[in-house]
Amino acid sequence: MDAWKQAWWLTRNDYSKDKLQWLWSAIFMIYTGSMSGVMLIGQQQSNFINPVVDAFFLIMLPFLGFLFSRRSFRYIQEDSYTQLLAFYRRLPIPNETVMWSRLQQSLIAFAYNGFFFYGSLYAVRLHTEGFTWDQYLAFALSCTGYGLLITGLYIYGEFLFSGKKYLMLSSMFLPMAVVIAVLIRLSGNYGFWYVIHYSKLWGLLSPIMWIAVVAGLVTLWGFSRLTLKKLAVRDLS
Repeated sequence: MDAWKQAWWLTRNDYSKDKLQWLWSAIFMIYTGSMSGVMLIGQQQSNFINPVVDAFFLIMLPFLGFLFSRRSFRYIQEDSYTQLLAFYRRLPIPNETVMWSRLQQSLIAFAYNGFFFYGSLYAVRLHTEGFTWDQYLAFALSCTGYGLLITGLYIYGEFLFSGKKYLMLSSMFLPMAVVIAVLIRLSGNYGFWYVIHYSKLWGLLSPIMWIAVVAGLVTLWGFSRLTLKKLAVRDLS
């Protein structure tokens, strides 16, 4: 409990340094959610765009776990994540506290960004699907579970690599998402609409939702533990 409280102090302190990140994140999520809705409208008119839509959401959803702060924009030029970890080590703040804070920030970001992203997506397109509140919540949680799963990989790179190597790791995920989307299409399925279908059919009992959330949390926790072990011996100088 003490570690959680210390991490919460660290989280609040970090957020207080860049209050505009809340505004930029909200604007970006409203824009992206709206454009996603427009893309889904176009999907009805062409089967060809289906892999594009699946790839887009596979790439986009993990970004809901980040707030768009100055640090996140400067991580390549200034290696800002490594500098922050080195600063915490000098104070000293335990690695466990830093990791707890990072997980808190991810969960807060998913909730905050999700409100604007899924709200905009619903307003532009998905309101026509006749969702009830529990069905749409199941849809949002299904997508969030996948986002949590990939976030574990991003935290691994953020804590253990320099800014340039972290960029390379992130870039490798893009072609992987495209390949996965193409494979889904070749199998005769539409991944995104598959999630929508089961969310409407089962609501909060959706097996897709529960599998995604559990898998996301377990993977996030597993990557966090692995990252902590390697961070203990990482040279931050």
